[in-house]
Amino acid sequence: MQCGICGGKSEGSFCELHKAAYDNLLKNYEAWKKSMKVSWTEYLTHIKVNEYAGLWVKEVAQHLLATDSSKQQGDQKAESDK
Repeated sequence: MQCGICGGKSEGSFCELHKAAYDNLLKNYEAWKKSMKVSWTEYLTHIKVNEYAGLWVKEVAQHLLATDSSKQQGDQKAESDK
């Protein structure tokens, strides 16, 4: 398989580096959600333009926003919070 962002070799949707960035996005979303009361899509939008966010994370955020993945993930987060 190929990474959906860079086309590199992957075992899933993302290569190893973009998968690590995606995992970090998921892990850090909880803190953002509690402190800023933002949705998953709003969080990704903030990350995409955050000057302190790394390139890999920004690429993942942009990719998720450009696909339905951001909406699906947000829906899953909302369901898990119930």
